[in-house]
Amino acid sequence: MMCELFGKASGFNGGKGGSMHIADFSVGMLGANGVVAAGLPIAVGAAHAQKLQGEDAITVCFFGDGAINRGPFLESLNWARVYGLPVLFVCEDNQWSATTASGPMTAGDGASARAEALDIPATRVDGNDVFAVQAAAGTLVAEVRAGHGPRLLHALTYRVKGHVSVDPAVYRDPAELAAALETDPLARARARLLAEGAEPALLDAIEREALAEVEAALAAAEAAPWPEAAAAFTDVQSTGAGQWI
Repeated sequence: MMCELFGKASGFNGGKGGSMHIADFSVGMLGANGVVAAGLPIAVGAAHAQKLQGEDAITVCFFGDGAINRGPFLESLNWARVYGLPVLFVCEDNQWSATTASGPMTAGDGASARAEALDIPATRVDGNDVFAVQAAAGTLVAEVRAGHGPRLLHALTYRVKGHVSVDPAVYRDPAELAAALETDPLARARARLLAEGAEPALLDAIEREALAEVEAALAAAEAAPWPEAAAAFTDVQSTGAGQWI
């Protein structure tokens, strides 16, 4: 995946997908999408196929709060409910739609309220509490697997960085960011594990292992080769349309 993010030939998509369109069919990852909310109808299509083919599987679709104000969100949830599809919608509500606060431009209680308006059961959860998220997700996945139709998980969190790497996020109140950092999910999880008797040395070892894995991936991506120039002419679809001369 890191090679793909770096645009290298050894990436999942040969360096052509990047962060916006990465996909890995081998693990059931059908592809991210650079168009806001466009992943929702793709997920619903996959879930519909699973139901028609009688597969013992479900589809899980992740999207942000900015997606719920676009047509594909409502269209997808409506289709999933009408056909009782095995899909779990997961809204990672970080309260910011790119550089605009989501609250003032979203009527009602957001994703969960809109799902319920379409007769899809929804669960709101503290997205910064990994234990609460795990419990809620487990319940909803079980309900979807049991054939009870679509469900929506509304995880409330906060985006502590800018929308992109070069975004300093000066449009938000520093005090708001400081308050959000106090509820960092990793710090909260560590504190709970320690309170329940986990050894600090064990948690430190897990963190070092995770950091080492990321550093190894970065090093591999840096050393990986760039795609050959000829690769620009592969994976290109021609519909027989006119050509520029």
